[in-house]
Amino acid sequence: MGLKRKIGLLAGAAVLLVGGGSIVSATQDADWLRTRLVDAVQLKTGRSLHIGTLHVWILPYPWVEARDVTLSAANGLGEDVLSIEQVRARLSLLPLFSHKVIFRSVSIVQPHVRLHRLPDGRTQAKVQAQGAGDGQADGGAQASLGPAQGQLHWNVGLSDCTLTQADISWDSAQTHRSGTLQLSQARLTGLDGAMTDWHVEGEKGRGHFVLTGQTGPLLAWGAAPLPLALRLAVKVDGRDAGMAHLDGALLPAQPSSSGADGGALGYRLTVGGSLAQLSDLNVFFPHAGVPAGQNVSLDLALDGRGDQPGIQRLHARIAALDIGRWLTGASLAGLSVDANSPAGPVAVHLVGQVGGQPVSVAGSAGVLGGWSARPQALPVDLSLEQGAAHLHVSGTAGVGHTALDMQGALEELAPDAALPALQGVRVNAHVETPDTLKLLKAQDAEQVLAALSGVGDVSARSLTWQGTGWTDLVAHVVAQAGQLSLAPLTAQGSGIAQSARVDITPAADGPHFALKASPVILPLSAVQTWLGLPQDMRGNLLVAGAVSAQGHDSATRRQTLAGHLGLSVVDGGINATLVKALLGPQAPHLKGWMPVRCFGAHMQLGGDVAHIDTLGLQSEFVQLDGSGTVGLGSGALDLHLSPRLQLGGASAASRIRVGGTVAAPRPALDADTGGRYGVTIGGDDSSADSCPALLSTAREGVAGPAAPAKKSGKGEKIMNLLQGLGLFR
Repeated sequence: MGLKRKIGLLAGAAVLLVGGGSIVSATQDADWLRTRLVDAVQLKTGRSLHIGTLHVWILPYPWVEARDVTLSAANGLGEDVLSIEQVRARLSLLPLFSHKVIFRSVSIVQPHVRLHRLPDGRTQAKVQAQGAGDGQADGGAQASLGPAQGQLHWNVGLSDCTLTQADISWDSAQTHRSGTLQLSQARLTGLDGAMTDWHVEGEKGRGHFVLTGQTGPLLAWGAAPLPLALRLAVKVDGRDAGMAHLDGALLPAQPSSSGADGGALGYRLTVGGSLAQLSDLNVFFPHAGVPAGQNVSLDLALDGRGDQPGIQRLHARIAALDIGRWLTGASLAGLSVDANSPAGPVAVHLVGQVGGQPVSVAGSAGVLGGWSARPQALPVDLSLEQGAAHLHVSGTAGVGHTALDMQGALEELAPDAALPALQGVRVNAHVETPDTLKLLKAQDAEQVLAALSGVGDVSARSLTWQGTGWTDLVAHVVAQAGQLSLAPLTAQGSGIAQSARVDITPAADGPHFALKASPVILPLSAVQTWLGLPQDMRGNLLVAGAVSAQGHDSATRRQTLAGHLGLSVVDGGINATLVKALLGPQAPHLKGWMPVRCFGAHMQLGGDVAHIDTLGLQSEFVQLDGSGTVGLGSGALDLHLSPRLQLGGASAASRIRVGGTVAAPRPALDADTGGRYGVTIGGDDSSADSCPALLSTAREGVAGPAAPAKKSGKGEKIMNLLQGLGLFR
């Protein structure tokens, strides 16, 4: 055996005798290692590390096992941010001679990560280090163990780590968003080297994703930029759904103006990706309600710090998007947004349909650099085209203040069959909002009015709605500080000039509504649908009068409804079933629809009751007069009617009181002024025309269409009438 070899063996034996003794004494003392790990975490993060059990073995090779490991939230906020069932790791032998604990082949089983944000914005994940420590030694992958006075200084290092059966949950009490994510496997290698390799696989319902790539020295990041090169592949139901990439670098936080640490994190990133079906995101975010869309792509370059993103480049595409939930009858067939530099304009191009008609929007939305400064308003210049129609929007728009001028013409607007269809629409308006974000978040018309102001004129050559037509519509609209006025709204229809005024004024106990019609003609079918009534009458309803109401909800507005209102119909129709329901079983056996020459009612509204002072109807067979009350909320009826049935030159009259409700009326004979009940045969042959007086009262004196001329009788015999009344069987 050579001399050099003998010297080497002796030196090795000496190392084992001297160093090995230190190793054995160090590794067998699990509490010694537990104390140093807890101190290191406390020093670097300000958090409490708890290790339930910790075992150290030397043979067949040094390794450590810890169970019931937890890491507290920052400043003791809520439950632990991390809990681990089991951790196993190999100990590197030689670094122990240099007072270093280097963990290799770290295996973490069933870790649970909880990321919670409190209502005041504080987060459990926030790291609050209590001191600088010596964690940058040995490439930054080691943390100082902060020895007590008189003890040796130890460092902890980590080279690679594997997580299995991990889950991550997040819950923000500030934004009311929460969720969970399962990781079947996550492996990070090279943590103590120049580059860290990533391979992460996870599931969410029917979705599966794989994250791969590299970052810089992850554990050593702090003073130098951290390079990133990550790739994400997504599958849904086993098919490829999309991919994304993240390249660039994270920049160290800069000191604040006061010189203290804790400045904003910087970044220089390129983000891109594509999705074949936008709705696949609902698999990973089940409460997001992402609409259906196809072929979505994004290319975005950022160079910023904190919440100032500094957008350098933007290219976004979507081939189709379902926007019907926001705009009924509308669809998006393509949208692109492009800008090549911060100083370049943002070009917007949109194609789609509204009400089955093609629509396109093209123009610019400011410069890209302006998008980064969120309080800054962006110049907007967009043109919407729909065949020969167009709308030009110009002005400024931002998260804060927005002011836009709109001029346009639309040849036809028919968003839905149940809504009015307009032809030859013209718009000239100016609208503003001091808080665009508040306007976009508005949930109802009251909130929209509170966030919007403007003035404009809207006109239409003609309007049709459920068989009724108008021409020369003009509306002057003013919105200011929650108040809305349409004064006036005018049109021509049914041979008369129509006019209305609508005023909505905000108030603490609910907006105040005031409507005046002098007069307005509406399709009866639409009114009956709006009021939830059966379609028992046909024709056009002429409305005259003035009413007001106040409240946040429909019940309160109904209870505060007050004013006077007149309703009338000429040349319409009434269901014979309704006539029999009001007049009772003694009415003639009529079927189908009865023509109505005129119908009129005038009422005073108040106290959740309609007080009807005039009620009348004249048809070929029935003439009716009366008065009474109708409960607006309860539907309770208290009507006193004087019907006269006529067949040819003969007639029969009686007095009827109708009780019950609108849904279930209960007619019964009513006493006359002398207290008698009965049916009068003959007498008034109804040759006089009662329609002019009835319509004048119901219309409050305004002009309206005249009733058609009376038809001559058919001369049925009196016996037919008596049999119809049930007097003879």
